[in-house]
Amino acid sequence: MLKVLEGTSEKAISLEIVDGYETTDEKSIEKLFEKKLATGVTKVNILMKIDKLKLTKSSWKAMWSDGVYAMKHIKNCGRIAIVGDSKFEEFLIKTDNAVFGSEKAGRIEKYFSIADMDKAMGWINE
Repeated sequence: MLKVLEGTSEKAISLEIVDGYETTDEKSIEKLFEKKLATGVTKVNILMKIDKLKLTKSSWKAMWSDGVYAMKHIKNCGRIAIVGDSKFEEFLIKTDNAVFGSEKAGRIEKYFSIADMDKAMGWINE
């Protein structure tokens, strides 16, 4: 289930995944992303809080579609803050940023612990 979090600027989206991540969630994110682009924002910053995500209740198809959509719109991705509570998640985010991140393009993915939620929110709102 997807929850929209408050406190974002006009160029950012902030979300929390609770329990599973399904196709309806993935489609909702696409709509929110497209809505930001329609306002004239060219780089959308995203905060995704995943500490309550349960992979066993998630759809691999939805995650795959999410990745395909992200790759198609990579030029419109700005700062991506992932907020969680796992060293493994932190490792995955660092690896993902090493492959897909580009400071020159303004596309940077960073991991934040739950304790640093305010820092993550501030970072995507800069």
